[in-house]
Amino acid sequence: MIILKKLYFKATTLSWVILTSCTAVLILLSTLLLPLIEPQNFGGNFDALWFTMTTMLTVGYGDLFPVTALGRIYTIIFLYIIGIGLFATFIGKAIDSITLYRRQKESGGLVYEGKNHIVIIDWSHKAENAIKEILARDPKVEIVIIDTIDKAKEVHERIHFIKGRATDGEVLNKANVKQADALLIFSDDKIEDQVLADGKSLMIACAVERISPEVHTTVEVEREEHIPNFSHVKVDNFILSNATIAKLAVDSILK
Repeated sequence: MIILKKLYFKATTLSWVILTSCTAVLILLSTLLLPLIEPQNFGGNFDALWFTMTTMLTVGYGDLFPVTALGRIYTIIFLYIIGIGLFATFIGKAIDSITLYRRQKESGGLVYEGKNHIVIIDWSHKAENAIKEILARDPKVEIVIIDTIDKAKEVHERIHFIKGRATDGEVLNKANVKQADALLIFSDDKIEDQVLADGKSLMIACAVERISPEVHTTVEVEREEHIPNFSHVKVDNFILSNATIAKLAVDSILK
């Protein structure tokens, strides 16, 4: 039992390549050898493959089984002891990898490698509305959110979270801003001072300009008089917070 535990521990420390290779080799070896060891019971390679897989997966239908001493010894050593443990380790590693991937995605630790996506700065209420609108209008586009929060507010196959400050070039590179179609900078609702809020947006726009000057950038500005401060930064569109609300209100009564 102690020896089996040590072997199992050794197997869990193997790399994906080695573990996958060992599992594949054992399956292939059994598929080829069993018809040679017991040709009367395993009429072909497919029967041997079926028996190997049902044994290693512990299904055990009982429709095929070895009857000779050599066949049973092979099955005990290579399929029961080694095979079942190896396959269980393989499945366990796969589950651990999926769990780790999900945790890293939720915590914003992954690097986004896609392109033609939309990057949104800060996971605010306005950003959530924008996300819903984007997902509804375009069934293919993916969204990358950059924020300093500890965990993604929503888990979605087309929404990716990068944890960090958008003024940090390394964080922008993790979001693959260079290959993004567009970038939205929403004013930080947590900053009450409009001057400071627009100052933060300006710093982010400067960082984006330095990393990816070609990306289409839209910035929400709190005060109209602050727009000239963005003159040295390439910003494609400005959205005035108060003006937008006022326009929507007027549009609702003057239809």
